[in-house]
Amino acid sequence: MFALALVVVAAITLAAIFIAEGARLRKAEKLRATPRSKARRQPHLEDAIRAAFDGPNEKHGQIFLSYSVWKREQETRLELLAADPFGRLNEFTRCLIVRHLWRALESLSSGSVVMVDSPPQTWSVSVDRSFHDHGIDPWRLPPINLVPAPQFIND
Repeated sequence: MFALALVVVAAITLAAIFIAEGARLRKAEKLRATPRSKARRQPHLEDAIRAAFDGPNEKHGQIFLSYSVWKREQETRLELLAADPFGRLNEFTRCLIVRHLWRALESLSSGSVVMVDSPPQTWSVSVDRSFHDHGIDPWRLPPINLVPAPQFIND
């Protein structure tokens, strides 16, 4: 009799585990199926940050071929396409340039700012805290003439 009760309790427990796991998997699948908001290109931020490239370009030549600014939810991303002269600079100088551009974009946007360049180097607030440059910034941040951002209406 005791063995039968033990088998029934084990069967009920096993059924509860399967039901809970099935619910968890359905919820996870529903989250994966929910699309993230699309990233939107930000031409007004691209125009506003253009002056930040002047200092590094004067000192090192044309080091970036192109750049674009994208915004998704609370993240702003600056994507840089570097030219050959950028790859010939030492790592510290490249970090100074990317940090300078990151700080310029951070002063313009709300939320987190991520920079990705080619050759690969990623800059974020956690990297900035651990970057020991003793306050060196060879280029002053340019005055920002930010035009008000266009308002998008959600359908």
